[in-house]
Amino acid sequence: MANNSADRLQLLNEKAEELAKIQQEQLVADYDDALAELANEQKHQYVKFAGEYFQIPTEMPFQFATFYFRHCVQKVRGKTQMAVPEEKMYEFIELMLGKEFLAHLEQSKAGVNFVFKHIVPDIMKLWGYDVKGSGAQSAAAQKKTKIRG
Repeated sequence: MANNSADRLQLLNEKAEELAKIQQEQLVADYDDALAELANEQKHQYVKFAGEYFQIPTEMPFQFATFYFRHCVQKVRGKTQMAVPEEKMYEFIELMLGKEFLAHLEQSKAGVNFVFKHIVPDIMKLWGYDVKGSGAQSAAAQKKTKIRG
């Protein structure tokens, strides 16, 4: 009889563990498959500068976004503006375009103003932020930000 009780207790413990495992799995939101699918589908744009091509992701990278929203976005009179602090300009360019681009920029005749006037607005627009302030698309379709110069 003791053996039968021990078997029942063991069976109940096993079933309780199974139920706990099932409940735990139901509480987990698993995005690994979606992330792997995104990595396979992600396309890139390219920027040609100083005779070289530089790959740009079609979605704002997380590291750049963290930097951008922490250091470069300001509200002025109720409007959002992009204002890159002077001491952060090289870090901004490196996070957006990469170390290799920054090295080419340092060797070229172009300056930081060229990058912020021509390249940055195009990439930000690709990522859904109109930093030129053009009204080409509806406000619902894009986030509008102006560059403070």
